[in-house]
Amino acid sequence: MASPTTSYSVLPRAIGALVFAAASTIATAQLQLIPPDSSPIDVVRLRYTHVGCTNFDSVRVSQLANRITVQADRLIQTDCGTTFGYFEDFALGRLPAGDYEVTLAVNPPPGTLGPTQLVGPVNFTVASLPPTGSLHPHDSYADMWWNPGESGWALNIAQTGERLFLVWMVYGGDRSATWFVVPSGTWSRNADNVLHFSGAIYRVQGPPWQGAFDPVTVNATAVGVADFVPVNSGHAQFNYTIDAVTGSKSVERFRF
Repeated sequence: MASPTTSYSVLPRAIGALVFAAASTIATAQLQLIPPDSSPIDVVRLRYTHVGCTNFDSVRVSQLANRITVQADRLIQTDCGTTFGYFEDFALGRLPAGDYEVTLAVNPPPGTLGPTQLVGPVNFTVASLPPTGSLHPHDSYADMWWNPGESGWALNIAQTGERLFLVWMVYGGDRSATWFVVPSGTWSRNADNVLHFSGAIYRVQGPPWQGAFDPVTVNATAVGVADFVPVNSGHAQFNYTIDAVTGSKSVERFRF
């Protein structure tokens, strides 16, 4: 049986090893801003690529002038964040145009010893809004869109900078769930100076959710084109041609 002296002499070494491991891990961490070319319409996120995890509920973001600090408590958990390329995103919010500096402070888990590790700082710039009449969006269209009179389908849009990713969740001719995606596209204006986002639309299929995932069964087939036309910040027109069938849907942001 170990004596009290032996037990207490091991504890500082264990804590020291933990702190050293945490410091080594954080020293290899990488920070980047998402999106890298943000504007005032984007929610800017600080991406932290590392081995390990932080406690989501502990995250605090503060700002003094153009200096931003993100604080989070380190989370000690078996196999937490050990996957290659693991990252965490911390939302900084929508920021006015200008130059900024952001630092990440990773605190030791509550109740344990060890210093706060600082990662960064990283400098970044938020660009000005594009001029009126340009081929660039003036708003963030990231949301779930639908037609209140046609419950059962929805258009989900993810946006980073100028790039949109559209997922149209509908029902096929056999009434089974069907997904169409528009993974990329381009902005343009028509003769009436109306802004459009257009791209190829794909029908996607894969293995059923009940069984093991089989990547061989995943496929995306080009079936036509889609056109997203913002009317204002909350309403839009979604035009499509799929398998030679052309149609148009009036959509608005889903409110809940």
